Amino acid sequence: MPIEVKNISCRYGERTSLEVQALDGLSFQVSDGEFVGIMGRTGCGKSTLLQLIAGLLSPGEGQILIDGIDINGIGYDREILRRKLGIVFQYPEYQLFETTVERDVAFSLKHSDLSRDEKAERVRWALEAVGFGPEEVARQSPLSLSGGEKRRVAIAGVLAAKPEILLFDEPIAGLDSVGRQRFLELAAGLHHGGTTILMVSHNAEALCEYADRILVLDRGRLAADGTPEEIFGDLGRAEKQHIGAGDVRRIAQGLYEKGRISAPDIVKYQILLDEIKNILKAGEDL
Repeated sequence: MPIEVKNISCRYGERTSLEVQALDGLSFQVSDGEFVGIMGRTGCGKSTLLQLIAGLLSPGEGQILIDGIDINGIGYDREILRRKLGIVFQYPEYQLFETTVERDVAFSLKHSDLSRDEKAERVRWALEAVGFGPEEVARQSPLSLSGGEKRRVAIAGVLAAKPEILLFDEPIAGLDSVGRQRFLELAAGLHHGGTTILMVSHNAEALCEYADRILVLDRGRLAADGTPEEIFGDLGRAEKQHIGAGDVRRIAQGLYEKGRISAPDIVKYQILLDEIKNILKAGEDL
């Protein structure tokens, strides 16, 4: 069990007039190799949760265990956490600071035991993983790149260390359709390779297509935990939880109400497409 969140609470501005309860008694577990989406209205505690798991914040109450060890326990070696886990913030381009892309991506390997050649190969692999060709941007300043390119470089810098757990905070927000698809395919590939992924996103379509499970937060508490089909099975409840629903789910609902399909809780594109093909083969109208 790589991640276990046990009854954590977190407050900002504690014991002041501006005190805010970011998380309140939150508990859940994430299994090895799971892709877990995290949704909820703005301010519900999603980003705070990722920072707590990454060890960047400490909970006021509760525990966060990775491989059964409390990461905030006395004597815990944070170097273990840094090797095991990587986080990409909501605006990863702000993580860039080195003089060249190559040096920026290599920074996470600075204290590794890899040889110079192994580090160079790892940097090359990470840049190719996010869609750059060999030597395409390696010697450019990261600050000279476009917004989408900066984001890809920042993600490459995290991937270079090959962490077992990846945390993504709104990684596809602001990307064009090509950039979104490229990132989601990358995340899916990492997931299929055994990487554990937690991804905060408001994009229901993306999480329905790629996540194994979705957690819904509301006012710092866990409002729902289930498969995409379970979370979006009731569209009215999804709207009340301020998570919306993807186009696939809405189209499926419309076809169900017309009697064209037997179950409305379809959330994946290919499954919906197969259902539509069957309808057309039967000579029925949509």
